Amino acid sequence: MEFAVSGIDIAIVIIFVIFTLFIGWWVSRGVGGFEDFSVAGRTFGPFMLIATFSATNFSSWSIVGKPGLVYDAGISVSWIALNAMACVLAAVIFIPIYRKLRYNTMSEIFEDRYDGRVRGIISVIWIIADTLNRYGITVYAAAVIMGILFGVDLVWMVLGISLIVVFYTYLGGLRSVAITDAVMFVIMFAGLFIGGFYIFSELGGWNGVVESVPSELTDWVPSAENANGWPWIMAMTLLGFPYFITSQFVMQRGLAAKSVNVARWGLIFTAIVAIPVAILEVLPGLAARSLLSPELVATLNPDMVGPQVYVELLPVGLLGIFFAAILSAGISTADSALLASSSLFTEDFYKKWKPQEGERHYLKVSRITTIILAVIGTSWALIAPLLGGAVDAILNVIAITDMPIFVIVCLAIFWRKMKATAAVISILSGTILGFVVSILGVGGIQGLAVTTATSTLVTLIVGIILSYIIPTTNKHEQKVNQFFEKIGNKEASEED
Repeated sequence: MEFAVSGIDIAIVIIFVIFTLFIGWWVSRGVGGFEDFSVAGRTFGPFMLIATFSATNFSSWSIVGKPGLVYDAGISVSWIALNAMACVLAAVIFIPIYRKLRYNTMSEIFEDRYDGRVRGIISVIWIIADTLNRYGITVYAAAVIMGILFGVDLVWMVLGISLIVVFYTYLGGLRSVAITDAVMFVIMFAGLFIGGFYIFSELGGWNGVVESVPSELTDWVPSAENANGWPWIMAMTLLGFPYFITSQFVMQRGLAAKSVNVARWGLIFTAIVAIPVAILEVLPGLAARSLLSPELVATLNPDMVGPQVYVELLPVGLLGIFFAAILSAGISTADSALLASSSLFTEDFYKKWKPQEGERHYLKVSRITTIILAVIGTSWALIAPLLGGAVDAILNVIAITDMPIFVIVCLAIFWRKMKATAAVISILSGTILGFVVSILGVGGIQGLAVTTATSTLVTLIVGIILSYIIPTTNKHEQKVNQFFEKIGNKEASEED
């Protein structure tokens, strides 16, 4: 379908891209070693942390995929309220623990508490998931929208967006990612609020939007017969826990904060920001019921319902800002995934292979790894149209890979009896069975809920049972005692 987009709108997006590339080059001058690249020297202040958390949280797949889902099945108001719960838990409970442990990557907790096998397995899972899913699918989602703007074939758009992300991530690492995220944070909110303002103006505010759609689309707790019913709400709430609490992808920012208090307040304010963002994400899906004809929607890819609403509503200039916001959302998520994967490879595998090298050597390795992983993720983005909708792909991978890891982290921190061998077997069991359930389509329209429940419960049950069966050794007791001594170290807390 052809879209009429002005030269002014295109120029706004091009200026944004040039500015982003300039930031990557400028910031790269201050990157001297691997720690600068991976955790930005632990120098993030409050605004930088809020901006980079929020920019990473909001992705182009949100505005590409979610409106199509909402158009068909609606959205629960209760889910919007629950959306920020994981942020608050991360801030209050988990961030203080992580900061005491002084890690460069989240995977270090698994070797510290369990052993190298657990760390290696989880690092591999994270690298694959972040490279293919969060990087590849996000680049695809951004390319779909940018292809509309520039009238360029999807393949070339995927390659172009990948090059932008690789350029400034390669040069500046997390510092470059964070500064560009701060800029994108402002642009994203400008674009979202502009789009929301026009929708509310057209339909008469939130009440007008709600009144313009069937009542079941905005129920507080829809029934299980609805695709976005209460099982889906529970699954989405649970999936927020590994996303904010245990993933290298997001928590790398918390590790880079100046102090534990900065990290804590950064997450709390991110939770506050997440609520209006969640409303603005789903708004075009509801508005499409009134603003787009059923005949037009029938001709669209479900991922294009949201962008089509804004193309219909926004005037010249403002549409360009909106497209820049969407590109910002995609880039800010893709760069985070790419950086997380390259940092994990360098810290968890290469450093073990060559432990005597200097910081600049590890920086070089991490940069080369960034390019290699980007090639792999870009290849995945090119076949993404064959995988189904962007949202389904993202959420199912989180359910399959991240929920078992979240369970293992919680057992590590809150249950001293959890054994390393039990962790290995339970992670593999939960991941494999979750994958099987997802592939078989068990649960029908509530497939996401069934997949989430399977991977979570299997990991939990197998881990607990095996930990009771496997004999406790002196080595296990010593390792557990050392780990909990670190967590209880008041001096580490005060220094941080």
